Amino acid sequence: MGETFGLWIVAIIIVLAIFAIKNIKSDPEEVRQKEIDAEAERVLKYYGPISPLYVCPHCQTKGHVRTIPVKRKKGVSGAKVTGALLTFGVSMLATGLSRKEGLTQAHCGNCGSTWDF
Repeated sequence: MGETFGLWIVAIIIVLAIFAIKNIKSDPEEVRQKEIDAEAERVLKYYGPISPLYVCPHCQTKGHVRTIPVKRKKGVSGAKVTGALLTFGVSMLATGLSRKEGLTQAHCGNCGSTWDF
């Protein structure tokens, strides 16, 4: 019984070693392609898809501009200030004073500049 148990342990160790060696010997091109795909996914998530009709105002290239909708703080809202005065500042805890405006963020893949419009 002890010899059988020892053989099973050796067999398991050999199988694990074979799997480890196969995972270590990965194709360099495959690893590089995975890195490129991960970078492309990150760029798509952060800057959005390419909008082929937009022209970059900095380098004047077309077809490299990515756009994504964003919200930016834009000044102080008069209505929120009035509400804060009427509620003795309690409404500021829930809403704050600045107003948010919907804009489009654009990023040029050629020159790397980013701007809002």
